[in-house]
Amino acid sequence: MRKLAAVTDPGKKRNHNEDALLTLPESGIYVVADGVGGRACGEVASAICVESFRDSAHLVSARVAAYTEASTLDTRNAVLATIDEVLQTASRRIYETAEAEGRAGMTTTVVALVVGNGTAFLAHVGDSRAYLVRDGELRQLTEDHSMVNELVRTGKMTYEEARSSRHRHVITRAVGLYPTVQPSLAAVDLHPGDRLLLCSDGLSDVVAPELMLEEGASDDLEGAVATLLQAALDRGGPDNITVVLLDPDGTDRGDDMAARAGMLESLFLFEDLPYAARLQVGRIVEEHYFAPGEVLVEQGSPGTSMYVILEGEVSVQVNGIEVARLAAGEHFGELALADEEPRSASVAGVTFGSAISVSAEQLRDFCRGEPELGNALLWKMMRALGQRLRRTNARISDPLTL
Repeated sequence: MRKLAAVTDPGKKRNHNEDALLTLPESGIYVVADGVGGRACGEVASAICVESFRDSAHLVSARVAAYTEASTLDTRNAVLATIDEVLQTASRRIYETAEAEGRAGMTTTVVALVVGNGTAFLAHVGDSRAYLVRDGELRQLTEDHSMVNELVRTGKMTYEEARSSRHRHVITRAVGLYPTVQPSLAAVDLHPGDRLLLCSDGLSDVVAPELMLEEGASDDLEGAVATLLQAALDRGGPDNITVVLLDPDGTDRGDDMAARAGMLESLFLFEDLPYAARLQVGRIVEEHYFAPGEVLVEQGSPGTSMYVILEGEVSVQVNGIEVARLAAGEHFGELALADEEPRSASVAGVTFGSAISVSAEQLRDFCRGEPELGNALLWKMMRALGQRLRRTNARISDPLTL
């Protein structure tokens, strides 16, 4: 069977297809764009968007090659930054075309996927979606930039109400609405056997997730894509329909990454967040490995990062005297996110283990780009810091601990 299958169709209610589709397996680039505008020529916007990715394929491939050569936070984020640059170019081109040709409102949604070195890099704007089929589950990798999704996230509307709302197609972000655009970006570690599904809302609005999972797990990719398309048509085909199913190359690090993902999801930074939101937060964290005696931070040195222990144990020392030991799930250095004062303690490994860090600069940039999610993250950190201060005050006030 082929590792890729894709289709786009105008549906039953539209006179023409405003969706655009790009698959470049040799570059690992896959894009679905859903044009918005009707008479304002949404198909022009979606075409410009996918052509921008085609024109920049060599730049994206170069960043993926650098990531393959050395998989670090910097090289990973460089891939995402390049995808962001492509979308900025697309937004500017669409906006300028609309201005020059009198087509105000000509915009497009987009979901773009770049696959390389066991990682899926995602960018999306609007309500086109990406899903992951893994271990018998369908996980939505993107969160719609739409009015109803904002209402669902704030508890003002249920998911069922959102699906039938007359406002469900009102999007809050679009490529080409302004010369610049704010995409949501994420990177996903791929496991052997994973499958990726990209689609426009012509599929996701009318086809139940249960069928998407069933067909998404099929051994016959082309048959699955055909079945999903027909299901959308059978449900009225009210919009253009685009579907991509892809078997990405897995990695032999799959078991390690699965264990790492499980640890990350149990941390206070990630709890209660939708899977798509966890992925977005995950792109600003850097992982560190330590050995017994290895120093993670040194007393008196400048610091701008908070650390969370993933596994193993560390010793916290002040002037060479151990004052605490921290294990998996515990954290230190929160105040470094607020100022650049010298570290008040040294932290070194007691066992072999790993930790993740978030720097003040990365957190600030993230909050600017994703203010709602950034605020949620800041509140989590404030609660964690408050809990630690309460425990410290309790120990100080208890004479038996002095």
